[in-house]
Parts: sequence; structure tokens; C-alpha cells
Amino acid sequence: MTLKFDLFVIGGGSGGVRAARYASSLGINTGIAEGSRLGGTCVNKGCIPKKLYSFASHYSEELNLMRSFGWKIDKSKFSWNKLVKNKKKELFRLNNIYQNLLENSKVKIFEDYAEFVDQNTLKVGNKYIHSKNILIAVGTKPRELNKFSNVNILSSDEAFDLKKLPKNILIMGGGYIAVEFASIFNGLGVNTSLCVRGKRILSDFDKEISEFIMQQMQEKGVKIIVEDFPEKIQLKQKDYQVFFKNKTRRYEKVMGALGRVPNISKLKIENAKIKLNFKGAIHTDDLFKTSAKNIYAIGDVIDKVQLTPVAISEAMTFVNNLKSNNKKKFNYKNIPTAVFSNPNYAFVGYSENEAKKIYKKIKVYKSQFRSLKFSMSKSKEKVLIKLITNASNDKIVGLHYVGENAAEIIQGFSVAVVNGLTKSQLDKTIGIHPTCAEELVTLKT
Repeated sequence: MTLKFDLFVIGGGSGGVRAARYASSLGINTGIAEGSRLGGTCVNKGCIPKKLYSFASHYSEELNLMRSFGWKIDKSKFSWNKLVKNKKKELFRLNNIYQNLLENSKVKIFEDYAEFVDQNTLKVGNKYIHSKNILIAVGTKPRELNKFSNVNILSSDEAFDLKKLPKNILIMGGGYIAVEFASIFNGLGVNTSLCVRGKRILSDFDKEISEFIMQQMQEKGVKIIVEDFPEKIQLKQKDYQVFFKNKTRRYEKVMGALGRVPNISKLKIENAKIKLNFKGAIHTDDLFKTSAKNIYAIGDVIDKVQLTPVAISEAMTFVNNLKSNNKKKFNYKNIPTAVFSNPNYAFVGYSENEAKKIYKKIKVYKSQFRSLKFSMSKSKEKVLIKLITNASNDKIVGLHYVGENAAEIIQGFSVAVVNGLTKSQLDKTIGIHPTCAEELVTLKT
């Protein structure tokens, strides 16, 4: 027996679930397949658990700050097992919410992986599905390090559920995943090292900002090894012996955080004649259509902008286009994002280097200062704000913030930046004193 649908979604992550729910609410007969837990990477092995662990890692600094405000801390003890246990409870709650959202939207859920038989037919478990349209939203998985396949290198997916915290760890990579986990482990008391092939971490971000974050992380205790990368790794008596260019170091755990790749190995996409781009991601046109006319793809698997809110918004655009003759392209400009490092970093718009390539002349405004919160402590943490404008029309084209609650602050300002905020309009705004965010409306140089 073959089950029939108007739309079938492969992947129950944030983008897939939103597409299925929204499509069903518009009267489209919709099914969805997810062989793992609903919520995808974001809920189960990404954004949510990462932010929970980030919160946990900051409390060690908060305890020290409390002393500068007159509090006496007699005893403090951290339990990794308690954190992992409570995280699992929260994720289970979220999984159930996703389940209920789909059921209440009358989406047919298949708890198994899907594979293509042909362009219109899928095999899901032992069932066959025929669908007029198919949407691929399977996300990504950690990049495997074939060079070190002889030893068991930890991935970011596995790091959330370690049986115990290691005494020390090496994290290979300098992207946002590596930087966030380095900050988490360091804050939880692990002797943490991070290594990159280049001269700095976060190399795809604003140079001045990434160098500032690197310096701040080093002051907090993270050891950052630049222009060096392991040539060989051996497991010797429970520890990892890591061979760098001119030095051999030992670590209890080694973690690979060198990006993520499309999670398409189970799909058998060759049966549907779906083409990939040069990065191995599914190739789509501006309307998310693949090389197969009735098959579409959204989210991290198409490698446009790998962010949960982007996948959700892509899902809405895709479904609206299914029901409309007036097709709309997705706008990838001015997408705000954050790195939950310690200190936090968030921005919207362009880096200084990107802005210089796009505009004839730009103006850059900066402020670096110590937060009032740290003024009575020994903490050397500072806030860095960087604002970039197009000199010809005064519009803000880049806004960067490094410091506590960076994401919360930039989220509000991004609404204005997306809608064409100018520096002169910012200057007319009165700041709330004393706050760090008031510096954003008082930038003069």
C-alpha cells in the first residue's frame, strides 16, 4: 500500500516542522518523517543545549563577582551529571511540544528515516509514500575527521553527554562551535586548549572583533594555539598524545569542531536525480527548488545561512510560494546572529572589511570600556561596540557588540538596522543610564 500526500517533509527539525505545520494549516495534506528526535539539531544537539551549558559555565564567574559585592561564598560545588540530567529533561519537554504542535496541526508523523525511491516516491521504514511535492529539511551533522580515524575524536554532538568532565581538553577548530565549547568547558573548570590553522579564531567574522574575543578568552584562561594543527594523534594509556609541528601535548579528551556537513547519507538522493553543489550541499534555485522539479530543500542542508531562525523563515517562504502565483525570493541580507562565547558576541550587517568592498566610503565608530558590573572586581573583561555606516547616506550597515547579553541587545537594534536606521537617528535617541547598551546611542568617534 502506498500512502499519498500533497506535501511530504523529510526532517523534523525547526525548518521541517514549521513547514509541515504551516502547510497543513493551509489545507495541504502533509506528512513528515523524522528518524530521530523531533526538534532536530537545534533542540537536541545544538542551540538549546549549548545555551543551557553556556548559562551553566558563566556561574563560576558570577560567584567570584558576588564577593566584590559583599557576598560571602562558603561552599560551591558543580555537578556535571546534574546539568546533563536536567538538560535531558528539558529537551524531552521540547520534543513533546514539537510532537503536539504537529499532531494539533493534523500533520501525519512517521517516526523513521526516509529514502528516495524516485522523484515522487519515498520509502519510510516499511511504508511507501507518494507525494506531489517533497521538502528536504534534514540539516547537517558534524564533519568527520578522516585524518584521525584511528582514534575516537569527540564531536560536538557527543560533547553534551560526556559521562564526566575531563581534566583537560583540546578543541580543534576556530569557528563558532569550537569557540562556544571552549568557553563552556573553560567556565566549568576544564583546562581548555583550542587550536587553529590560521592566525585567529572566528576568521569569517570581523577581524578586529575576532581578535578582541580571542584576547578576552585568553585572559579568562583558554589556551589558544594559532598557526598550528595536530599532525598525528595517538591514544596512549587513556590520554591522547597530540603531535603538533614542534611540540607534543597530552589531553584527556580531544574534540573536533571543524564545521558541519549536509546530513544526506541516508536519503539515496541519486534515485531522485538531485544535484549537489561544490560543497556537497543540495543545490536549489532562488525558490528552494532542487534539480528535480517537485523536490525542494531548505535549512542547513542547502548551506545558505546555517541558522535556526533562517530555516524557519525559509519554511514560511516556501509554503507561501506553494499556495501563491506571486513567488517571492528569500532575503538573506541583514540577518542578525550571535556567538555564545565568553564574552558573548552578536552582530547584524557587514564586517568592516565587507563594508569596504561594497561601499565607496564608510565611517566606523567604536567604543571599548569596562562594564560597571566588573568595576569592583579583578575581572579584566571589557565591552567592545563597533558601528559601521555608509558615508553617502548615513545608514548603519554593520553593528557589532561584544559583552554580556550581546544577543539580547543586538536583537532589538537589528529591527531598526533592517529597516534602514541611520546614525543621526541613533544620535537622537536618549540612552538609559547606567547601562552598557546606552553606549550604542552615544558613539561619537
